[in-house]
Amino acid sequence: MDDLAFKDWLRAEALGLGFARVGFTSCEPFATEQEHLRAWFAAGRGAHLPYLEATELADPQRVMAGAQTALVGFFPYARPDAIPGSTPGSLKLSRYLWGTDYHILLKPRLQKLLAKAQEQRPGVRGRVCVDTAPLMERRLAVRAGLGWQGKHTLLIMGKEGSWGFLAVLLLDAALPPDAPFTAEHCGSCTACIDACPSQAISPFQLDPNRCLTTYTIETEAEPPPEVAAAITQSGWAAGCDICQEVCPWNAKPIFGDAGLWGHPNRLHRELASSLWLNPSQWRSRTRRTALRRVRHRHWRRNVELILGCKGDEIAKIP
Repeated sequence: MDDLAFKDWLRAEALGLGFARVGFTSCEPFATEQEHLRAWFAAGRGAHLPYLEATELADPQRVMAGAQTALVGFFPYARPDAIPGSTPGSLKLSRYLWGTDYHILLKPRLQKLLAKAQEQRPGVRGRVCVDTAPLMERRLAVRAGLGWQGKHTLLIMGKEGSWGFLAVLLLDAALPPDAPFTAEHCGSCTACIDACPSQAISPFQLDPNRCLTTYTIETEAEPPPEVAAAITQSGWAAGCDICQEVCPWNAKPIFGDAGLWGHPNRLHRELASSLWLNPSQWRSRTRRTALRRVRHRHWRRNVELILGCKGDEIAKIP
């Protein structure tokens, strides 16, 4: 099987595993991104994201020595009937948290693909990366032709929208790359910027120090007063989807298959006052979900912020 046939085979196999779009790009360093990354970190934007490091992010080959090709897959997760906060009195949890932990879902799929690829081409090496390796997945997706990074910095695949997980399979085989996506189509639209309740978004830049998701998922640090107020007023207890909800490109997006992913648990539809959980209940409710990374005490802090009262008072709410 020659390189082009191998690439076509990989794409077909990945699509068969539930990915809606698959692209290929080289693993050359992002030379043009290095200065942007240095400025971003120098401005303190990574203060609550200590696992990120500028030099590593700019070079995929630091993740896997000898990597030459990145297969980038887009796995849709939104569903028309899964709307955070749609149940009266419930808390809002980002759509990506509704189903099984996406790491548990996507890693085995790409590991299976890698194993089959090694049967087709003995000796090929690879590494599966699902949001845990220091990779600029969105930039790789742009370079692989899947779409562009919108003003909210998320990948937009045109009319197919932005509701999706990105997963990467690095390979040491030099396969023909797809044509990169070279234009952005946000135009003069500022919907995401205008809608952000904490003013975390400026054109094509996100300040994690002002983002609701940072303080409800990434860090237990106390949010700045204006961010805490935005969490209270918006009701987002874990993550935030506002910038994607208002994006015109998500008017008719590609929706995920509920049979593959996305069966909601009770956290998404119970009254907020009933979610003052003890540690055992929290472990049970978050089992095999991406919410498990949020500590019990962090969750309780978020619930207190939204309900505007402390635990003893919450327990008395009917």
